[in-house]
Amino acid sequence: MSFLRISIHTSIERNNAVTKVREAIGECGGWIVSHSFFSNLMATINFEIPMNNAELFIVKLKEVDFNPDIESEIPEGGKGDLRGQVTLSFLHQDPDLKRDIPAFG
Repeated sequence: MSFLRISIHTSIERNNAVTKVREAIGECGGWIVSHSFFSNLMATINFEIPMNNAELFIVKLKEVDFNPDIESEIPEGGKGDLRGQVTLSFLHQDPDLKRDIPAFG
């Protein structure tokens, strides 16, 4: 199975940016496999889409004003599913998010 790795640097608000990536994945017939958030600095979204929608996914990202940096070759055609990862880096001057951690033990 092929793997598509994409990086995006954006000043779009993080929740809005994640929503736009999620919608682009869905519009390509894909689904999110897992995700990670690193405060309000970065997010990674692991996904799978049909192999024949790889180019469409890039187009969808560009349509919502992202400038994706494609770090691996985009597979052409083919059958089956394509695994991938989008790394969003958020450009802002906001402080790190603070989360309350409940006491345990």
